[in-house]
Formats: sequence, C-alpha cells, structure tokens
Amino acid sequence: MSYICPLCNGLVVPEQACPHCFQGLSECGKLDDYTGPYSPYELQASSDMADETESVCNHLMYCHHCQTSMLLPVSLWDLSGNL
Repeated sequence: MSYICPLCNGLVVPEQACPHCFQGLSECGKLDDYTGPYSPYELQASSDMADETESVCNHLMYCHHCQTSMLLPVSLWDLSGNL
C-alpha cells in the first residue's frame, strides 16, 4: 500500500486555531524532522509508511501570539487503489 501525508505534500492547508487564544496556528513541519540533526535528510524505509498502525503524520503547530505549540495528527491518504 502507498500512503502519503496530504499536509507534507501541500495538498491541504491547515487552518487550526490556538486552543488558548484562538489565533491562527503556523505549521512548522512534521514532528519527525525535529528528532535529530539530519532527520529531514535521512531516507525512510517504505515499510514504515506501509504499517497500518502508522496511519497519521504528526505535525508541529505553533502560535506566535501566545507561544503555544501543539501536535496536529494528519490522517494519511491511501493511494494504492487510485493509480
């Protein structure tokens, strides 16, 4: 099966409000990019994405108004039947 994150691929625009001050949140990339110094540049095994228990891509969201950060779980899209 082939899965993609619609937010990572620019297919959707996050429009989330901060739960504290209700200002717009900025998308700061996926959480996996923050786990190590070279994480965004390392190759990921395709078996990681094919695991059915990994059905979300966690993105870091940040509020510049009140300096709050939160995770936004984005459901992955299954592309295996659409090709």
